[in-house]
Amino acid sequence: MINGFKLHETATAPAASAEILNCVQKAWGFVPNLHRVLAESPAALEAYNTLWGIAEKTSFTAQERHIAYLAIIYENECTYCMAGHTNLSRMAKVAPEAIAAVRESRPIADAKLEALRQFAAKVTRQRGAVSEADVEALKAGGYDNRAVLDVLVLAATKLISNYTNHLAQTPNDSFMKGAEWTVPGKLKPAV
Repeated sequence: MINGFKLHETATAPAASAEILNCVQKAWGFVPNLHRVLAESPAALEAYNTLWGIAEKTSFTAQERHIAYLAIIYENECTYCMAGHTNLSRMAKVAPEAIAAVRESRPIADAKLEALRQFAAKVTRQRGAVSEADVEALKAGGYDNRAVLDVLVLAATKLISNYTNHLAQTPNDSFMKGAEWTVPGKLKPAV
């Protein structure tokens, strides 16, 4: 870990964060290291936890949500989230070939998922400044304007986690074993 961040336990976290950590423990059976880092700021932890829940309410299926998350994570080069979401994608029964394609920035065979992958990646890479043609390509893949905005919900969720992991160099959790990822190396720290 860097920048003075630490992995909080409920005993070391601010009271408002400790409550959320307890809820995460009950829901997941463990507290991911990301949440333990975010616990430093009750507002950041609550924002991430709330957005995660809202993301579940988007128009996307679990498989679509994970494809979009992986595409966003790829663009943000977050090794922690790529490992975690790779295994979460497996648990959501995303096809192994699709997971591998997104991790390697290759096209997905399924045209609808590929349209979503490309759009989520462009939204992230271009900070939302996509063209009308980009939106039309997503729609041609079988999505609508609701999906366009739902991608932003997923991108906002991953912005908090991906950026936190960059700031803290969050160590992987044990459930991520076997899903480690080497970044393509585009991002460089600001000077």
